[in-house]
Amino acid sequence: MLVFASGGSVGNRKRSGRRQRREPIRRMIPPARVPGSQRPHRPDETAMMPLFEHSPMFGRLVDAPVELVPLLAVLAVLHQAQSGMPVGTCVPTSHQVSGALRHLGFEAEAVAACATLYRVTDTFTEVSEVGVWKRPPVVHPDGTTNGHMVVWTPSFAQLVDATLVQDPLLLAAAQADPVYSTPVFVEVPTDRREFLAAQPVAWLDDHLYASWVLLPDWTRRMDPVLEGEAGVVVELGALGLATDALRLIAAVGEDRDLDALPVRCPRLGALLQGKEQLPKLPAEPSSHLDPGVGAAPMNISRESR
Repeated sequence: MLVFASGGSVGNRKRSGRRQRREPIRRMIPPARVPGSQRPHRPDETAMMPLFEHSPMFGRLVDAPVELVPLLAVLAVLHQAQSGMPVGTCVPTSHQVSGALRHLGFEAEAVAACATLYRVTDTFTEVSEVGVWKRPPVVHPDGTTNGHMVVWTPSFAQLVDATLVQDPLLLAAAQADPVYSTPVFVEVPTDRREFLAAQPVAWLDDHLYASWVLLPDWTRRMDPVLEGEAGVVVELGALGLATDALRLIAAVGEDRDLDALPVRCPRLGALLQGKEQLPKLPAEPSSHLDPGVGAAPMNISRESR
């Protein structure tokens, strides 16, 4: 599958929010300095994802609610492909995830947002941001942006932030424990108006949590990131992600009962039963595409589940 490289800018501010826990992570966050108001834009200093043999996301497929298995499969395939790669840019990654989910028959869309990460101790609270909120995002000449983007999928009632690990605080923790590099997702309303008015909060462990402000009016401002070859690569990446996720869902179905999925999503059921097919991926990348733009093979084996 295809994965984009490089990250966005990070700033600081405080924002209150109600706690909403996700599955707790046991390891403590190592101390880290809070970044300044904006992280310098340095394309030659690319942050790297931790290297791992198997994504921690695969383990969640074993006992997750059946209705969440397709979403988790997409995120597991994405995260596995990111092992040891440059940290993904939010815009292409979000469009790949949303595109993959649509290929499988689910509703999903990329939405501009600003994420705030909080680390709370007994004596202080450390705050940093991924994205901007005071003024519209800027797209740099190299295709990166100081904005941020997430995925809203009403089919699963979830907000997905696949690149929150861009934040230096979270990336430092991920080097010690790759679970901190996994995509973050949190339950949100399925109604669009209610979703856009929400300020979701997700606890990552006992001391670290994130919140999001949604900025849909700025979503199209980041479209230049997808212009030209980049847009073609993202489309192929979304299809590749869907193709590998479908294989993974079928493999998971050998070990647990997923019979409810075709009822909940007829399109996915038809794909699993071979009654419908995903579009074919090209055997080789088109000659006009840059072969160095984040290509990574994905091989799903029984041992990786």
